[in-house]
Amino acid sequence: MITIKHTDFTSDISLASMLMVCTKENMLDTCKKLGLYVSPNLRKEETARRIAQEILDNPLAVLCSLSKSELQLVDEFVKAGPNQYLTKKMRKTQYKLQKYALILTFEDFAANEWKMLMPDCVRESLSNSLPTILSITEKTGKAPSYKEFQMLAFLNSLEGCK
Repeated sequence: MITIKHTDFTSDISLASMLMVCTKENMLDTCKKLGLYVSPNLRKEETARRIAQEILDNPLAVLCSLSKSELQLVDEFVKAGPNQYLTKKMRKTQYKLQKYALILTFEDFAANEWKMLMPDCVRESLSNSLPTILSITEKTGKAPSYKEFQMLAFLNSLEGCK
Protein backbone atom coordinates (compact mmCIF):
# COMPACT_ATOMS: atom_id res chain seq x y z
CA MET A 1 0.00 0.00 0.00
CA ILE A 2 1.29 3.42 -0.91
CA THR A 3 0.50 5.82 1.93
CA ILE A 4 0.68 9.59 1.62
CA LYS A 5 1.14 12.17 4.36
CA HIS A 6 -1.53 14.63 3.15
CA THR A 7 -4.39 14.87 0.69
CA ASP A 8 -2.83 17.53 -1.56
CA PHE A 9 -1.89 14.99 -4.23
CA THR A 10 -3.71 15.21 -7.55
CA SER A 11 -4.77 12.33 -9.75
CA ASP A 12 -2.50 13.27 -12.67
CA ILE A 13 0.35 11.24 -11.15
CA SER A 14 1.71 8.46 -13.36
CA LEU A 15 1.41 4.81 -12.38
CA ALA A 16 5.12 4.26 -13.07
CA SER A 17 6.08 6.97 -10.56
CA MET A 18 3.77 5.38 -7.98
CA LEU A 19 5.32 1.96 -8.57
CA MET A 20 8.81 3.43 -8.03
CA VAL A 21 7.92 3.74 -4.33
CA CYS A 22 7.59 -0.06 -4.14
CA THR A 23 10.48 -2.48 -4.12
CA LYS A 24 11.30 -4.21 -7.39
CA GLU A 25 10.35 -7.53 -5.79
CA ASN A 26 6.89 -6.21 -4.83
CA MET A 27 6.36 -4.84 -8.34
CA LEU A 28 7.23 -8.18 -9.93
CA ASP A 29 5.04 -10.01 -7.40
CA THR A 30 2.07 -7.81 -8.36
CA CYS A 31 2.77 -8.48 -12.01
CA LYS A 32 2.81 -12.23 -11.36
CA LYS A 33 -0.46 -12.11 -9.35
CA LEU A 34 -2.14 -10.35 -12.28
CA GLY A 35 -0.90 -12.96 -14.75
CA LEU A 36 1.30 -10.45 -16.57
CA TYR A 37 4.98 -10.77 -17.42
CA VAL A 38 7.85 -8.31 -17.26
CA SER A 39 11.47 -9.45 -17.29
CA PRO A 40 13.08 -9.38 -13.83
CA ASN A 41 16.44 -8.52 -15.41
CA LEU A 42 15.73 -4.80 -15.83
CA ARG A 43 16.68 -1.79 -13.74
CA LYS A 44 14.03 -0.73 -11.22
CA GLU A 45 13.00 2.35 -13.24
CA GLU A 46 12.50 0.30 -16.41
CA THR A 47 10.68 -2.42 -14.46
CA ALA A 48 8.26 0.16 -13.02
CA ARG A 49 7.66 1.71 -16.45
CA ARG A 50 7.00 -1.65 -18.14
CA ILE A 51 4.77 -2.99 -15.36
CA ALA A 52 2.75 0.23 -15.43
CA GLN A 53 2.34 -0.14 -19.19
CA GLU A 54 1.33 -3.81 -18.85
CA ILE A 55 -1.28 -2.96 -16.22
CA LEU A 56 -2.70 -0.06 -18.24
CA ASP A 57 -2.75 -2.14 -21.45
CA ASN A 58 -4.46 -5.12 -19.73
CA PRO A 59 -7.24 -3.71 -17.53
CA LEU A 60 -9.06 -7.05 -17.55
CA ALA A 61 -6.14 -8.59 -15.65
CA VAL A 62 -6.78 -6.14 -12.81
CA LEU A 63 -10.58 -6.21 -12.94
CA CYS A 64 -10.81 -10.01 -13.03
CA SER A 65 -8.68 -10.25 -9.88
CA LEU A 66 -11.01 -8.05 -7.82
CA SER A 67 -13.96 -9.05 -5.67
CA LYS A 68 -17.46 -7.69 -6.28
CA SER A 69 -17.06 -5.07 -3.54
CA GLU A 70 -13.75 -3.89 -5.00
CA LEU A 71 -15.27 -3.68 -8.48
CA GLN A 72 -17.93 -1.43 -6.95
CA LEU A 73 -15.13 0.64 -5.40
CA VAL A 74 -13.53 1.04 -8.84
CA ASP A 75 -16.95 2.10 -10.14
CA GLU A 76 -17.09 4.78 -7.42
CA PHE A 77 -13.64 6.05 -8.49
CA VAL A 78 -14.75 6.15 -12.13
CA LYS A 79 -17.95 8.04 -11.28
CA ALA A 80 -16.12 10.44 -8.94
CA GLY A 81 -13.76 11.65 -11.68
CA PRO A 82 -10.33 13.27 -11.41
CA ASN A 83 -8.81 14.55 -8.15
CA GLN A 84 -11.53 13.02 -5.98
CA TYR A 85 -10.63 11.17 -2.81
CA LEU A 86 -12.95 8.36 -1.71
CA THR A 87 -13.30 7.90 2.03
CA LYS A 88 -13.73 4.40 3.43
CA LYS A 89 -13.54 3.00 6.94
CA MET A 90 -10.14 1.47 7.68
CA ARG A 91 -10.02 -2.32 7.41
CA LYS A 92 -7.67 -4.89 8.87
CA THR A 93 -6.90 -6.16 5.37
CA GLN A 94 -5.97 -3.90 2.50
CA TYR A 95 -7.93 -3.71 -0.71
CA LYS A 96 -6.23 -5.44 -3.63
CA LEU A 97 -6.10 -2.03 -5.30
CA GLN A 98 -3.88 -0.94 -2.41
CA LYS A 99 -1.78 -4.11 -2.49
CA TYR A 100 -1.22 -3.67 -6.23
CA ALA A 101 -0.20 0.00 -5.66
CA LEU A 102 -2.98 1.25 -7.95
CA ILE A 103 -4.26 3.87 -5.50
CA LEU A 104 -2.73 6.34 -3.04
CA THR A 105 -4.00 6.10 0.54
CA PHE A 106 -4.05 8.73 3.27
CA GLU A 107 -4.56 7.10 6.67
CA ASP A 108 -6.68 9.28 8.97
CA PHE A 109 -6.17 7.47 12.28
CA ALA A 110 -8.25 10.00 14.26
CA ALA A 111 -11.34 9.28 12.14
CA ASN A 112 -10.34 5.64 11.49
CA GLU A 113 -10.68 6.24 7.73
CA TRP A 114 -8.76 5.80 4.52
CA LYS A 115 -8.90 8.61 1.98
CA MET A 116 -7.99 7.02 -1.34
CA LEU A 117 -7.05 8.57 -4.69
CA MET A 118 -6.88 6.69 -8.00
CA PRO A 119 -4.62 8.14 -10.71
CA ASP A 120 -6.33 9.30 -13.91
CA CYS A 121 -4.41 6.83 -16.07
CA VAL A 122 -5.57 3.85 -13.97
CA ARG A 123 -9.16 5.10 -13.72
CA GLU A 124 -9.40 5.67 -17.49
CA SER A 125 -7.83 2.29 -18.27
CA LEU A 126 -10.21 0.37 -15.99
CA SER A 127 -13.32 2.36 -16.94
CA ASN A 128 -13.64 0.88 -20.45
CA SER A 129 -13.97 -2.75 -19.33
CA LEU A 130 -15.62 -2.12 -15.96
CA PRO A 131 -19.31 -2.18 -17.05
CA THR A 132 -18.89 -5.60 -18.69
CA ILE A 133 -17.11 -7.13 -15.69
CA LEU A 134 -19.60 -5.57 -13.26
CA SER A 135 -22.60 -6.98 -15.14
CA ILE A 136 -21.04 -10.46 -15.30
CA THR A 137 -20.21 -10.28 -11.59
CA GLU A 138 -23.72 -9.20 -10.66
CA LYS A 139 -25.24 -12.06 -12.68
CA THR A 140 -22.86 -14.81 -11.57
CA GLY A 141 -21.72 -13.55 -8.16
CA LYS A 142 -18.01 -13.53 -9.07
CA ALA A 143 -15.74 -12.04 -11.70
CA PRO A 144 -14.53 -14.34 -14.48
CA SER A 145 -10.84 -15.14 -14.48
CA TYR A 146 -8.47 -13.30 -16.79
CA LYS A 147 -7.47 -16.65 -18.35
CA GLU A 148 -11.11 -17.34 -19.22
CA PHE A 149 -11.27 -14.01 -21.06
CA GLN A 150 -8.03 -14.80 -22.89
CA MET A 151 -9.39 -18.20 -23.94
CA LEU A 152 -12.66 -16.66 -25.18
CA ALA A 153 -10.73 -14.08 -27.21
CA PHE A 154 -8.59 -16.85 -28.70
CA LEU A 155 -11.63 -18.98 -29.60
CA ASN A 156 -13.36 -15.96 -31.15
CA SER A 157 -10.27 -15.24 -33.24
CA LEU A 158 -10.27 -18.85 -34.47
CA GLU A 159 -13.91 -18.57 -35.48
CA GLY A 160 -13.10 -15.36 -37.34
CA CYS A 161 -10.50 -17.22 -39.43
CA LYS A 162 -13.12 -19.58 -40.91
